[in-house]
Amino acid sequence: MSKATPNDESRTSIETTWGNREFIERWIAKGGWQGPIREMQTAMVLRMIPQPLDAPIRVLDLGAGYGALAVAVLRDRPKATALCLDASAEMLKLGRERNALGHRIEFVQASLETPDWLNSVNGLFDAVISSRALHHFTTNQRRRFMFKEIFGIVRAGGCFINADNVRAPTQTLRDRYSRARDEWLDRQVRESSGGKTTLAELRAATPSTYHGSHNNGYLDEDLAWLKEAGFADVDCFWKFGTTVVYGGFRT
Repeated sequence: MSKATPNDESRTSIETTWGNREFIERWIAKGGWQGPIREMQTAMVLRMIPQPLDAPIRVLDLGAGYGALAVAVLRDRPKATALCLDASAEMLKLGRERNALGHRIEFVQASLETPDWLNSVNGLFDAVISSRALHHFTTNQRRRFMFKEIFGIVRAGGCFINADNVRAPTQTLRDRYSRARDEWLDRQVRESSGGKTTLAELRAATPSTYHGSHNNGYLDEDLAWLKEAGFADVDCFWKFGTTVVYGGFRT
């Protein structure tokens, strides 16, 4: 759900993408056709947080955007609190405007491009989560070092859970995954609309929100980096083509 890419080109275009409210509103609307997949990702993130549902846990949402994933956690866990970190001031502003959880959720602006983001958070967290943000940080293995930074702020017994996109090992497999996803989503759209709408029509009704090419990493590499950082029980907890939920735990 977020929003900063680590290359110079993206920095120069930030005013027309993640720094622009109109672009952000279009981006949110465009994601609607993937709604059923995102719902499954969110459900798996919620279920993989190990603490009891009534525990007063502290959650950090990285690349949080307007805080959609953090809000889902707080609704699932009435005693939890969350800190949402994102590089986009407009995203955070939108999150504050939509916030109906009072003191239970906070928003802070910081970029994940360097370890300096750690200066914007205090203390340890029971769960560090992220949704569709960290795939941007593949260049120069930035995500590899980010996992080590995250490990340092996860409390013993806590977790890091990432809902994200990964790269298919081959182009032919990518094509197979795309076809399977679209066929499944088309069926969902037809059933939910009573046969009145197709996936193609839903996609066509949402405007383009191009913000640069993605540079997704490979799942196997990400899992290896999590183990290298010190996380235990590292695994991919859910996978549908190139859409995944993976993470690990701190013992």
